[in-house]
Amino acid sequence: MAGEPYSYQDASGEIAAMAIGASLWGAYNQSGEFGQNVTKPGRIGCQYGYVNLAWQPTSRIFPLARAIGLRVRDYQNAILVNQAGVRFYDETKGQYTANNYGDVKPYTAGSYLNAANLKYSPANFLNAAMAGTGDASNGGGPIWAIFDSEAVKREEWTVTPPHVDTAAGYFFSGNTIAELAGAIVNKYQRKPMPASALQNTVTKYNSYVDEGRDPEFGKPGPKYKVETPPFYAAWATPVIHDSRAGLRINAECQVVDLNGMVIPGLYCGGESAGGFSLHGMARCIVQGRIAGSNAAREAKGA
Repeated sequence: MAGEPYSYQDASGEIAAMAIGASLWGAYNQSGEFGQNVTKPGRIGCQYGYVNLAWQPTSRIFPLARAIGLRVRDYQNAILVNQAGVRFYDETKGQYTANNYGDVKPYTAGSYLNAANLKYSPANFLNAAMAGTGDASNGGGPIWAIFDSEAVKREEWTVTPPHVDTAAGYFFSGNTIAELAGAIVNKYQRKPMPASALQNTVTKYNSYVDEGRDPEFGKPGPKYKVETPPFYAAWATPVIHDSRAGLRINAECQVVDLNGMVIPGLYCGGESAGGFSLHGMARCIVQGRIAGSNAAREAKGA
């Protein structure tokens, strides 16, 4: 989560505004097939794996973040399993379909025809993580990256704190796959991971390395077996990046109710405001200035 742990993304502001009649706006934007508002984790083994942020021990926030996390250079070095210990995805595939700069090719400035070149792929991380696996293990819940000591060497990882978060339950190890499954205890892991399921997953994947193909999910030429202890499980769950839905506002950043009437004294800007596909600091600064200026003018007039 991009704002956490220093700015919690719990919708508390929006919920408080709705309690006094505020309307939501732009809800479609939150589920539209565009933008990287939900991403693969930029770093695994830590709770806050936002792709563009790595907490460092020198930060005043670090006691809340607890770990730097591990950057994955090559997803041939890990497999991803859901909370039931089952693979669900070609780990080398991308994340959510994006319309970021440079993603649309060819691109002609100012042309609506650019949309035709934005290709949607259903085989993305979020859809796969949420869909389940067809074996009665539903989607949602934690995703874990499973790898062995040889992968640690290839990636040149340090698998001890402060690089990984063992204290809060976002990184585990075991001398056997069964021991690893039993070690996974996290507040979001609703049920213990079945050791037999994880062992079966790893055994099947290792056989795909021998075959040189992944008949389940099409991972191109699986390269490395997960076979050399110790074994590791690192938190690799989808990261909430930003919100494009939020409270309905007018041009002065005043919040309005379900009838389109202004709620006196209530302003909103940035990613708490709905109806905009732009996100980030530019939106926060501009709408914050508009909201602040108008609020000051309102207060002075009162």
